[in-house]
Amino acid sequence: MSAFAELLRRHRAAAGLSQVELARLSGISDRALRDLEQGRRVPRAQSARLMATALKLTGDDLSAFLASARPSATPAPSAPVSTDGLVGRGDELRSLLDLVLQARHRLISITGPAGAGKSRLAAELAALLGGRTDLMVSTLDLSAVGDVALVGDLVADALGCGPSRLAPLDRVAAHLRDRRVVLVVDRFEQLVEAAADLAALPRRCPGLTVVVTSQRPLRVRDEHVLALSGLPRDAAAALFVRRAGLEHADDAVHAICQKVEHLPLAIELAAGWVRLMSPADLATRLTHRLRYLTDGPRDLPARHRSLRAAIEATLDLVTAEARTTFRFLGGFHGGVRLDDLETLLGQPLPELTELVDINLVRLVPDGGTSRYTLPDTVAELAAEQLDSPAARAMIAAHYLDRLRAGATFGALDAANIRAAVRWAVAEEPARLDADAAMALTRFYEATGRLGEGAELLNQAGTGGIPPLLIRSGQLAALRGDLDAASESAERALAVAADDDHGTQTAGLSLLGMIAVERGNPGAAMAHLRKALAAARLSGDDATLGRVLNNFSSVSSEIGRPQDAFRQLESALAAKRRAGAGPFELGRTLFNLAFLALDLDDTTAAVDHAAQALPLLTEGGHTLLAAFAEVTAALALVEQDPAAASAHLRNADRLVADTVVDNGNDRVEATVHLRASVVRHALGDGAAWRELADAVRISLGHTTRDRDSVSEALTLHARHLCARGPLTAAVLLGAADRLRRKKITPFVAAAREHALGVLGVRWAEQVSAGRDLDDGELIAFADELAARS
Repeated sequence: MSAFAELLRRHRAAAGLSQVELARLSGISDRALRDLEQGRRVPRAQSARLMATALKLTGDDLSAFLASARPSATPAPSAPVSTDGLVGRGDELRSLLDLVLQARHRLISITGPAGAGKSRLAAELAALLGGRTDLMVSTLDLSAVGDVALVGDLVADALGCGPSRLAPLDRVAAHLRDRRVVLVVDRFEQLVEAAADLAALPRRCPGLTVVVTSQRPLRVRDEHVLALSGLPRDAAAALFVRRAGLEHADDAVHAICQKVEHLPLAIELAAGWVRLMSPADLATRLTHRLRYLTDGPRDLPARHRSLRAAIEATLDLVTAEARTTFRFLGGFHGGVRLDDLETLLGQPLPELTELVDINLVRLVPDGGTSRYTLPDTVAELAAEQLDSPAARAMIAAHYLDRLRAGATFGALDAANIRAAVRWAVAEEPARLDADAAMALTRFYEATGRLGEGAELLNQAGTGGIPPLLIRSGQLAALRGDLDAASESAERALAVAADDDHGTQTAGLSLLGMIAVERGNPGAAMAHLRKALAAARLSGDDATLGRVLNNFSSVSSEIGRPQDAFRQLESALAAKRRAGAGPFELGRTLFNLAFLALDLDDTTAAVDHAAQALPLLTEGGHTLLAAFAEVTAALALVEQDPAAASAHLRNADRLVADTVVDNGNDRVEATVHLRASVVRHALGDGAAWRELADAVRISLGHTTRDRDSVSEALTLHARHLCARGPLTAAVLLGAADRLRRKKITPFVAAAREHALGVLGVRWAEQVSAGRDLDDGELIAFADELAARS
């Protein structure tokens, strides 16, 4: 018995198929299959591939099976491929075979961007079907056809219809009748006006299935679309390895494939450079993709010899208006929201429809709105074609003006805002005034991109723009970089004019808050008194409100929470007189909720948190909104656990929606410190892992963060003292060591409760907790998390 016969019998048995079932799935006769299993017949290559597909063979099994079908061949492992020569499209090919053979759909469009491998997949489908005896396969390449009027006659000729006076559709129907035929039509995108005629064929011919490749869907009834995108990660690397003649895929190969978005054509073009440079060198140079994705084989069509040619050939298929919109999109970085594009262009939907349909533009979700992006290489070409300084100026001004007006943007627009700031520095520095600087600070704080914002505003302010330096310092302070914050404040004050009371107020206030963070309330009060005098000279209620807000922080720091609360109420009144936006008002209301809880006034804490929440959400600061929810949950957890649980769920959702990848981890950690207490009180064992992770982050920051850890540990001890006195005692001692400022009434009540339950019996363990250093405390918290 031959090797092929043995493998065929083995794989058929493993698949649980009878000879009759496998013969039907493979499109060969029962007798032929019996002869093949008995070794009395040598299989044709096409028949072997059909049986392999029916048996769903992959990897080494597939390679060995196909190799054994060739005379004198010995099975050998190869790169993971789906069929002979086709890499990474096995699932799509099997889906197409199922759709065609089972006649699930009789008009199938294979769509996708240029270079996705549509034609290659269709050719492989035609080759596999060509080996069957139960149907006829015809192919038609329309790449050189631009006249819609020719489509009908070309289709009739491809199907073998003889000359006739009948219309093409009638000729095809009369010729085919009910014969089982598959027509594979390649490159239909430039002829979509003929889609209705093509769609009529399967309706007139009950045995006909039409498979079409097109960069855009036909948009006709009964069409089933199979959309291709990039290859899977490992398949993309396997294709690169094969085309480059490498032995294996390393990190550089995967980086190359990712940079070209796993598109087969781009991968093959990139692989050609390995004859001149290593994959690692190529990966570092693919920032300019169009420069390197060239020099394809000379025997390929021009559109497949470079990615630029492929994209430009696609652009030739859309209207002049759509090409204009395409170039305009090159002025954005990371895409653009629909409402922003409509503000700039009016009603661009017809052009966007063209560009999305033909896979030059992608529609992606952005919260509750629509966002349009370009693939990286396509974006490179669009930016290159946008030769219009006026368009770039219009886009930059749009983002800066909308920020000033209080509009909120998400993290996906960070690149657009960064480009707008750099444009303004170079072209219109006057746009970057105090209001613009404040708006930019709100954006970077709300999106959690504190490090990026601090660096950008510092660079932009280097030319002598004090408001940018002030706001850069504020962002640096928020992320705990107090030295950088202090330097920015000093530089801004040094260049500010004598009558620039706004800059003087902001700079002195920033220095005051830095002193608070460093645990020096005396210096903080001195800076803030000067800031208050400058604020009064400015005559600006909004500025006055911010200084009063900062005064409350100092009062809280020195253990005078009642004074802090009154100062915050005055700050809120001043901001309301000034017509402050939701972000400013929401933050002050949140601070009032925070202080109310410190004062053990849980009713006021819940009320102020409820007022702050919609304002913070409207202002785009989801992390601070989460903090407000957690504060309400902590205030309610003992008297109304169900309500506390609802607030905690909302907080978890808001945190999940927040981007904190650029320096805002300390604020999120403080949210988690309080959330862990609520979770503990509600009996959720996940509280201890949440506490451990938050402690690790917070202890790496400023003294105020350490006070937050102290508060959380004390509150945990209060809920643990009855059932876990040893752990509660250690937590109390550790909290005492970390506590720097005067204990608040809310935390003091929790501490007294825990000590009352523990009594003198556990005093030694409390003392042991005080002796834990930071590293030991983190290890202890990790141990608690592991035990939970």
